Amino acid sequence: MIKHAFFILTLNICTFSSLSVSAESNISYVKLLGELQYLISQKQYEEAYNKGKLHYEYLGEPDFDYLLGISALKSGVSAPAVFAFERVVEDKPNWYEARLYLIRSYIAANNLPAANSQALALINAPKPPDRIKTAAQTLLASSQTKQRLAGRAYSQSIELGYGVDSNVNAGTSEESIIIPNLGEFLLSEQSKSTDDNYAKLNYVGRYSHPVDQHSTLLIGVNADWYKFDELSQYDRISSNVSARYQHQRDKTLWHIQANVAPLLLDGQLYRTESSVSGGANYQLNKQASIFSALTVGVMNNAFDDKLDNSFYAFNLGAGYLGKKSYQSVTTSFKNESANIDEGEFNAKQITGIYYQANVLLSPQWQLLAQSGYQWIEHQSEHPLFLEERSDKLLILSSKLKYLANKNLALQLGLNYQDKTSNLSLFEYDRFDTNLSARYSF
Repeated sequence: MIKHAFFILTLNICTFSSLSVSAESNISYVKLLGELQYLISQKQYEEAYNKGKLHYEYLGEPDFDYLLGISALKSGVSAPAVFAFERVVEDKPNWYEARLYLIRSYIAANNLPAANSQALALINAPKPPDRIKTAAQTLLASSQTKQRLAGRAYSQSIELGYGVDSNVNAGTSEESIIIPNLGEFLLSEQSKSTDDNYAKLNYVGRYSHPVDQHSTLLIGVNADWYKFDELSQYDRISSNVSARYQHQRDKTLWHIQANVAPLLLDGQLYRTESSVSGGANYQLNKQASIFSALTVGVMNNAFDDKLDNSFYAFNLGAGYLGKKSYQSVTTSFKNESANIDEGEFNAKQITGIYYQANVLLSPQWQLLAQSGYQWIEHQSEHPLFLEERSDKLLILSSKLKYLANKNLALQLGLNYQDKTSNLSLFEYDRFDTNLSARYSF
C-alpha cells in the first residue's frame, strides 16, 4: 500500500513538472512569435531574421516558418525564404498568403518556372478568394516579364585578317575573245584575272529579345571591309542588317525575316539588295530536322539600271546533329527578272545544291566546310555575243578555327571558285586564302 501511494505521488510530481516545462516552452514560443511580429512591423527585417535563426528548434512550426520566411525575404535572403514557405505550404496548403509569399520568394530566387507554376495553381484553384487570385495574377505577370528580360542576349565579334585573292575582279584567263560578226578582240587588263593582297575587317553583332515564352525577336548586323594593296578600285564595304521574328510551336520553328544589304565599292554606293523571307524548321527528332524558306526581294544598282532586278528564291534542306558535328544538305532555286527591257540579258535562273559541315575536332579545334554547285541559265541572248549565256559554278570553302580562349579564335580560311560558261569571257577560277583573328565579346 505504501509502495502504491509512493508511485502515485511520484507520477503526479513528474506530470506536474512536465506540464510546467511545456507551459514555459509555450510561453517562450508565443513570446518569440510576438517579438518577430513586432520587428517585422517595424521593418527591422534583418534583426528579425537573425533572431529567428537562433531558434532552429522551431523549424517546421508553420507560424514560426511564416515569420522567418518574411524576415528572410525582406532581408534579401531568398533561399531560406523559399525553404520556410515551402514548409508552411506543405503543412497548411490552404494558407494562401503563405503561397503568395512563396511565389515572391521563387521570383527573388530566379526560380521563375516554379513561381509560374505556383501562381497558376492559385489562379485556377476554386477556393481562394478573388483578392488572392488577383495578387497571384499580378505575381505571374511579374514572373513572366522577368523571365522574358532574363532571356535577352547580345553578342559581338571583330575579326581582323590578311589574305591573298588570286582573281580580285573575277576576270577571265583568256587573252582575247571572238565577237560574232566583228571578229577577235584583245582583252584589256581590267577584263583579265588579277591577283592582289588584302586586309580584311569584319564586325558581327547579334541581339536576341524574347517576346514571350515561344517567340523571339533577333536583330543582326554583319559588315566586311576589304582593302587591297594595289587594286584600290576594288576596295569595298559590304554589310547586311537583318531583323527576324521567330515562333516555336510544338516541333516547328516558324520565322519571318527582313534584310537590307548595301555594297560600297571604292567609297561609293554600288548596289543595295533588300529582301523579305519566311520559312520554317521542323524537328523530326533530337538529331534530324528539315527546313525551307521563301524569299522575295529587289536589287538596285546605283551605276547601271540594266543590273537592277527583282527576284524570288526557294530553298529546301535537311540537317543532322551528331555528337561532334552538324551537317546539312540544301537545294535552292532563284529567279532574277530584269526591271527594264534593256537588262533582259541579265535575267537568269539559278539552281543550286550545297553541303555544309561543322565539325568539332577537339575542344580547341573546329572545322567548317562547305561545297556547292550552281547551274545558271540566262533568259535572253547576250547583246554582244548573240547567244544565251549558260554558266556552271563550283564553290568550295573551308575554315579551320583554333579557340585560344573563350574570347579569342585564330582562323585559316580557304575559298575556291571555278566558273565555266559557253561564253569564254565569263569563265574564271579564283582562289582566296586568308589568316585572321576573331575576338568575341
